[in-house]
Amino acid sequence: MTQKIPLMILPLEVSKKLSKRFTGIGELISRGVPGLKYDLEKTDIKMDDKEYLSVSMINCFFSLVLLFAFFFSLAYLIRQAGIHNSLLISVSISVIFSAILFYLLVRYPSILARKKADMLEKNLVFALKDMLLQIGSGTSLYDSIDNISRSDYGLISKEFGKVSRQVSTGSPLDKSLENAAVRSGSEHLRKTLWQLINAIHAGSSIKSALKTIIANLTHEHKTKIKDYSKELNMWSLIYMLFAVAIPTIGITMMVILSSFAGMNLSNAAFIAFVVCCFALQIIMIGMIKKRRPVVNI
Repeated sequence: MTQKIPLMILPLEVSKKLSKRFTGIGELISRGVPGLKYDLEKTDIKMDDKEYLSVSMINCFFSLVLLFAFFFSLAYLIRQAGIHNSLLISVSISVIFSAILFYLLVRYPSILARKKADMLEKNLVFALKDMLLQIGSGTSLYDSIDNISRSDYGLISKEFGKVSRQVSTGSPLDKSLENAAVRSGSEHLRKTLWQLINAIHAGSSIKSALKTIIANLTHEHKTKIKDYSKELNMWSLIYMLFAVAIPTIGITMMVILSSFAGMNLSNAAFIAFVVCCFALQIIMIGMIKKRRPVVNI
């Protein structure tokens, strides 16, 4: 299933048809974004970098036209500006917004690849423990991979399902694992798969290799949790500063200045200050949540 791409105003199939004439421009831009090709390979977006950039340009062009029409009408009707000023304002704002949109679309595959890597690592330890139990009971490595692909381990089950399907179509197990390691955006999953491949090539015990992998992953996850807990103490102090201290002191100072210093601070200034403090708190909560490690042990 193809990954849906947000911020695109046109349907993906329509965008692909319209972008065929702009693949040359997409190829030219792709030289300045060398990592985009590898980010796309790590996601479920079924496009190469040239096609993806062409599709992004088409959507940004249509966004530019719509934004221009909206802001031109807004500037001309509401502000009652002249045609020249309305054109200048609408073109400037439209170009800025479209440029930001294009940047976000170019960055989206890398963000999606990182998110997918986090979701892969979330259930990796549990899946490997399940594999260890199955191999310990006499199940082969391929059968354990196939069983995990049928289990509920999220993206790990899907990745192992791809390996299982490749093996069932005649591909060697080590080659299928190598393909999975190459396309994976998760560093921990890549290390795990390469260690399994090395164990297969060396003819060593898969069970011993899995025990070592699980022990290392568990240690790394615990270290991440400890580091985050230490970092969370600092973020808690900063949040209390911006959520309690600064709003309280700021509003008090604004009241004093407006009452005794003769500064004419309107109600809009107070409302703007409260809205800014509220927005800042939301941003900080989002930053703290984003830094939380995605681990399950």
